[in-house]
Amino acid sequence: MKNISFEEKVLKNLADLGIRPAEGLSLRLGVAVSGGADSVSLLYALSSILKPLGLPLFVINVNHNIRDEAESAGDSFFARDLCEKLRGQGADVHFSLREIERGKVSDLAGERGKGIEEAARALRYQLFEDFIRENRLDYLCLAHNQNDNLETALMRFLQGAFSENYGIACRRGKFIRPLLNVSRAEIEEYLRARGAEWRTDSTNFDDSYLRNNIRLNLVPLLDRDFAGWKTALLKGMEKASLDNQILEEYLEARLSAFDMKISGGEVSFSAQDFLKEKEAVQIRLLTKAMNLAGGEEAGRIPFSFLKEVCRAVKSGNFISKIYKNTLISFKNKALKIKKSAKIQTDFVFSVIIEEEGRYALHFGELDVVKNAAGGFSLSFEGKVILPSCQLPLCLRSSLFDDQILCADGGMKKVSDVLAQWHLPESERGKIPVIQDLSDRNQQIICILGQVFGFDNWIVK
Repeated sequence: MKNISFEEKVLKNLADLGIRPAEGLSLRLGVAVSGGADSVSLLYALSSILKPLGLPLFVINVNHNIRDEAESAGDSFFARDLCEKLRGQGADVHFSLREIERGKVSDLAGERGKGIEEAARALRYQLFEDFIRENRLDYLCLAHNQNDNLETALMRFLQGAFSENYGIACRRGKFIRPLLNVSRAEIEEYLRARGAEWRTDSTNFDDSYLRNNIRLNLVPLLDRDFAGWKTALLKGMEKASLDNQILEEYLEARLSAFDMKISGGEVSFSAQDFLKEKEAVQIRLLTKAMNLAGGEEAGRIPFSFLKEVCRAVKSGNFISKIYKNTLISFKNKALKIKKSAKIQTDFVFSVIIEEEGRYALHFGELDVVKNAAGGFSLSFEGKVILPSCQLPLCLRSSLFDDQILCADGGMKKVSDVLAQWHLPESERGKIPVIQDLSDRNQQIICILGQVFGFDNWIVK
């Protein structure tokens, strides 16, 4: 491949996004450069495109400080030196290094309970937003490529996350991805043709991360045993995206009927109007509301969670549900969705179990099976919790005055049990209790300590 072929492809992809660099045009593009092959190729291509037009290119490098100090700093020095080299060749390239304080990523991961990758991404995108604003950028280019897109599709499918096409969006606000249809092989061929070097992140070989596990283990298996899987998946994603356009157009046309209110980070709308729609529209409405509330992106919300919310609203027993940093509640005949910074300490959730089946919850999977005696057995992560019980049941976070029966016939506060387990107060709200709604007194019959590795407290 000749260099110009790669750059022409990038230029065409920009044009497809409505971006046509031209001399005299007031266009301010930025690019995030980690030092890896993908971002280095994009830096070279954009520099080559913008240089003859006299247009500037603003480069940001983020040092997350989660790897060895010499390695992470080395990536930043590499990106800085490359920008200086391009400036020396006449390109109007401006480099900016942003550092995240060491330990901040792991602290955030612990607070949010989502893992190192997600925490690093959240902090990185905050810096990206600041960089866009400070430099008055029209767009910031990110170097996700076709391989990344396929891996993301596989990852979201395996996670059961809801998404219209499972892949990465080519545009989200001011973030654009001009390499989404470019393979990693094309990228490396382009760099080799230029005699260019790039850096390799050592964590790319750690398959304890789901994405790396997919890249290192699943993708080679698919390449070996399932010829044509990439083309099939890309076509399927394209078809799903086209189908979704019809649903999105319908949803946009119907939004006015919902009288959706957005105030102070909270989104609300009529539950009655919500129930009039088909489930496919309900799910998209929930997703849109969660996004507007500043919560999870659409492709990161489990489909099972969205279906469970729809089912709970329909049953009329809905109280509140939480997914990571977003709380959904039902009050005064309205559904309310809000993002809360206090969710990790004021953790609230409630799920009504009315029939047998598998329930994918935020803390694991619960199986409800009808037994020979006409009752039901409950298993959590393959371990039987209650061999015989009646439905409906409610799985929820504990309340301050909750009590549970002891072996001596007395009652004990659930909060005292959790305190005896020496759990931090911020974690106690994450331990579910199981309440028997079939009983007139609606007693709590189990504290599900198994979630945090404790024994379950079960009323015999």
